[in-house]
Amino acid sequence: MIKNKIFFIITSFSLLTLASSGQDIHFSQLSQMPLLLNPAQTAMSHEFMAIVNYKDQWRSVSSNPFKTFNVCTDLAFMKKKNGNHLGVGLNVFSDKAGDGGMGTTTGQLHLSGVLAVDNRNLISAGIYGGFGQRSLSYDKLNWDNQYISGYLDATAPSFEPATFSNRTYADLGAGVAWFFGKGHATISSNDAMNFTVGFAAQHLNTPVYTFYGNSDLKLPMKFVAHGNAEIGIKNYSLVLEPGYVVMIQGPHHEINAGMLVKYWMQDASHYTGRKQPAAIVLGGYYRVGDALNVVTGYEISSFRVGLSYDINLSGLTVASRSRGGFEISLRYRITNTGESKNK
Repeated sequence: MIKNKIFFIITSFSLLTLASSGQDIHFSQLSQMPLLLNPAQTAMSHEFMAIVNYKDQWRSVSSNPFKTFNVCTDLAFMKKKNGNHLGVGLNVFSDKAGDGGMGTTTGQLHLSGVLAVDNRNLISAGIYGGFGQRSLSYDKLNWDNQYISGYLDATAPSFEPATFSNRTYADLGAGVAWFFGKGHATISSNDAMNFTVGFAAQHLNTPVYTFYGNSDLKLPMKFVAHGNAEIGIKNYSLVLEPGYVVMIQGPHHEINAGMLVKYWMQDASHYTGRKQPAAIVLGGYYRVGDALNVVTGYEISSFRVGLSYDINLSGLTVASRSRGGFEISLRYRITNTGESKNK
């Protein structure tokens, strides 16, 4: 009974969007969700990229854990000799939460225009447009009014509004970004450096988001400021990957920052091509007031797989016992030279 009450509290937080403005779901591996953050990152500094993310959380308190899935792909086209080009991308997102299976599914088309200021600096502007759908298995939910004398009576009235429907909505957003990149001084110096900073505004049309059909309850615009870098330590096989994301959406805000450290275990064979660069990654991010994200990964050639776990540090630790969510990402990327961007 105690466990049911604990899960009811957690589920109540996730269902606040039924009667109020909503907040978007997020992933923890900050560098592995470019299109979720900003459409201006579409094919900004690479020829082609595809990323798959999956997150599983709250398994410690529910037999139906929250599951979040995202896949994005983008590519550069109409590239000029001076480096100017366009980018096009597709982002598909799906989230399903709790016993009621509250789901959000979105599909977005991303377009960007990238201006090469010089051989080290790129400036990009992007937009996205698409549709989303929210769904809920309303008949699978139990409400606090149905707990009578400490026991659940599923036949008791819930006194929830009778008007209920799944909802489809349009979604629009835009953003800008700046990329700086500097290559290695020599083949073995490992002193390359690049960084990206950007700003985006999402849900510009503030779509109606509630299941109850009240047109006054809308998804607020979300403002995202982000940055990440890859900094090679000269003459060492180490690369520092700091990153941050700041998101503000209605009354909600999120600050997430940290750093990963990449160690190159094997250099590429620059002439025969028989050996591919390989590295391990370790580090973490801190989501202020919420969780510590421990991250590890492995990279070989143009592939990178990342694993992370959220250690819950918020007020929900009583229910979660600090167990948050597991996340995995898989990335394939081809840069302008046809090689892995990091080596």
